[in-house]
Amino acid sequence: MTTISPFAAGSYIVNRNTSQLVTLKNQLNDLSTQLSSGQVAQTYGGLGTGRSTALSAQASLSALTGYAAGITAAQTRTNLAVTSLTQVATLGTSTKTGLENGLQSTTLDTTASKSLAQNNLESALDALNQSAGGSYLFGGSDTSTQPVLDADTILNGTTDSSGNALAGLKTLVSEQVDADLGTAGNGRLTQTSPGGTTPSGTMLSATQVGVTEDASARATPSFGFALAGAPTTTGSGLTATYAAAGSGKPASFTINVATQPTVGDNVTFTLNLPDGTSTTLTLTAAATVDATSTTSFAIGSSASATATNLSATLNNALKASAGSTLTASATARAATNFFSASSATVAAGTAPLRVTTDANGEPSYTPGKATDTVIWYQGEDGNTDPRSTQSVQVSATSTVQMGVRANESSIANVLAGLATVALGMPSSSDANASAIYNAVSSRAQTLLSSADTSPSVQDTVTELSLASSRLSDAATTNTATQNTLQNTLDGIEQAPTEEVATKLLDLQNRLQASYQITASLSKLSLVNYIS
Repeated sequence: MTTISPFAAGSYIVNRNTSQLVTLKNQLNDLSTQLSSGQVAQTYGGLGTGRSTALSAQASLSALTGYAAGITAAQTRTNLAVTSLTQVATLGTSTKTGLENGLQSTTLDTTASKSLAQNNLESALDALNQSAGGSYLFGGSDTSTQPVLDADTILNGTTDSSGNALAGLKTLVSEQVDADLGTAGNGRLTQTSPGGTTPSGTMLSATQVGVTEDASARATPSFGFALAGAPTTTGSGLTATYAAAGSGKPASFTINVATQPTVGDNVTFTLNLPDGTSTTLTLTAAATVDATSTTSFAIGSSASATATNLSATLNNALKASAGSTLTASATARAATNFFSASSATVAAGTAPLRVTTDANGEPSYTPGKATDTVIWYQGEDGNTDPRSTQSVQVSATSTVQMGVRANESSIANVLAGLATVALGMPSSSDANASAIYNAVSSRAQTLLSSADTSPSVQDTVTELSLASSRLSDAATTNTATQNTLQNTLDGIEQAPTEEVATKLLDLQNRLQASYQITASLSKLSLVNYIS
């Protein structure tokens, strides 16, 4: 059964007034909280229809804050990489310029160039070990391992933790030079004097001089010189015959002093080198010459005497060319081979290559191992684009790549060029110093051109500079977006101080009036009313 509670006259009005007073009091509390905190509400539920917008803006602002932190770190990393690589490029170009200028004063500049190149090599290696915030810049995706070994270890080798002797660049250069020169020091060629017997068993006459290439030589030899073709002669006194390689026999040529040459008559022949280049030697008949001449031979009292003089000058010329052009080529090839090595090439057996000699004295290449050869680059070495090894998220849909590997071909070429000068330059007292300087300078300049001739180190600097510019643009865009979102969020969450204060004052007045009226009504009675 339903019970109906008693209804007292006037109770409705009393209850209604009480409810209104409670509502006003709650509004007063809300406005007081807004005035003290500056916030419209203490929960997202109190924001009403604006809560979805506020939640979305907060998530976006949090993401932008994360992007900003990543961009700041990436800008530091990229700017340091640009500075370091610019230094490497500058070291390469300054060394190249010095070599070009040094051609005017070879005697003075051989020692200076050698010393400068070694200092520049050490500086370049130091630059490639630059780090930012404890992370190395030039190791690709591996930022915790020092990417490049120190100059002393690279040049002189070391002993690993297992006691293995690891050969440095100087050892590899020495191996290559020795293999190219051969035991006679003339580029692995066999010279047969007048009246001698050639390697193929042919007996020469007293007026003939023979040259035979190494049995393993080809058009582009692996070691030493190879004959490019038949010699050419001027005048009627000198003749030459050429036998191309075939049937297991190496190529050879014979120069014959048929009759006495006249002053100015000459013989010219070309030798191929393992790096694909060639050098041409010309021997000219003269009335008298120095015994050490590499370009002229004396006309003797007879054809046989002239042939003997020609043979002596030919011997001088071959050894001088081997000691300059071929040695410079060997040094540059060994340096290039060494600086192309990494953990990946060691695993593939492609670099570094070591020279070994069999029982017959024939040299050959064998893959170097991490247990017998210094591997100068210790960083990551994958098949991916080096820039992709490090990247930073700059927005919800965009990333910027700024990775670098110290063993990129342009960088490795500059290092090889510096090493070629440091290890290949002769002493100023060397009788063949000028020729050696020119030969080393030519090879080194080709390698050092990678500093600023595309593809070059400077190209990498440009790529990183563009990445830095993209980071700056992204930071600017994100800051503008962040300000817009913050203004939107402030419009939803923040309570305007002036407006809240005005409402609070109005509400206080209304509440005070309500309290006064309620107090007056509470004292009203029939007796008071009649009286």
